[in-house]
Amino acid sequence: MKFTSVLMSAAAIGLSAVGINAQQNQPACSSIYTRKEILSLTSSEWNLIRSILSAMQRDGWFPWFAYLHNQW
Repeated sequence: MKFTSVLMSAAAIGLSAVGINAQQNQPACSSIYTRKEILSLTSSEWNLIRSILSAMQRDGWFPWFAYLHNQW
């Protein structure tokens, strides 16, 4: 038991001394999106939104999506 504690402590000290940082090993975000202002949507963007919402309603997903949205 003591050996395991000593080994874990030594490993933690060794890793910190080497400078291992999990955040440094993460890839950078390749695509960050900013939500577009609703008043600046083009007619083609509105048509796309309308068709998506209609398909969700037709396929029965819209009520479930609304339910989940209200739960969180």
